[in-house]
Amino acid sequence: MKDQYEKNLIEVTQTKNNDGLSGIDKMAMSLDKYDEGIVVLVDLNVETTIQRIREMVDVPITDDEIDYYMKHLTLSEMQTEYVYAFYANYFGTFRDLHLLTRRQYITLLLIMKKILLIDLGYDPETKEVKQAALPYILSGNLEDRIVNRMVRNARFLEKLESSPKYQKLVNDEYSMLLQINGKEDFIKSRLSTLINTRFTYVTYEEPELTGQVIEYDEEEIADELLDFFQYYIR
Repeated sequence: MKDQYEKNLIEVTQTKNNDGLSGIDKMAMSLDKYDEGIVVLVDLNVETTIQRIREMVDVPITDDEIDYYMKHLTLSEMQTEYVYAFYANYFGTFRDLHLLTRRQYITLLLIMKKILLIDLGYDPETKEVKQAALPYILSGNLEDRIVNRMVRNARFLEKLESSPKYQKLVNDEYSMLLQINGKEDFIKSRLSTLINTRFTYVTYEEPELTGQVIEYDEEEIADELLDFFQYYIR
């Protein structure tokens, strides 16, 4: 076994051989082949995973719908972060998600949007159906810029902190993260950004809304965000 895997170390130099290649040139060529192999594997994983998700979820998405978002949607890092988190367990790694093409990303975004419209729009306690805002925020455009100012409304924060959903997250799933010294409350930070940043609709199904500001209640968006965070830990 030792003889089978035994290797001789070779010094990497700039000295050219008879073919005009130095040790550094050979190493660079090997690394390029390695990188190309990783890209092929990533492409295969992305294609098969997206196909598997589409078969599992089975929500109608047309090429015209994807083309509409390709034309009207401007991606922002803040919104893509939510999409990556939503799908991380499906892909098994964030690396592959970062290598999505724009069209692949939009396909996954639309699947997520339609799932959230159903999951966040139905209240199992009251049996009522409402229009959820978060799916439109994550699939919309920034009106101007991201505002990260923390919410200071005492009444709002008190109600948030007493919520069973919030308590479950901070005392269980996110307890380690929230114990880091100097680290802002992860949940309050994300929620503050959503509340203080203005977004506009991009809607294929209702194109007359595209470009209009998305209006939403602070307490309702807080509840939707707490539900969304459950997707991080599924």
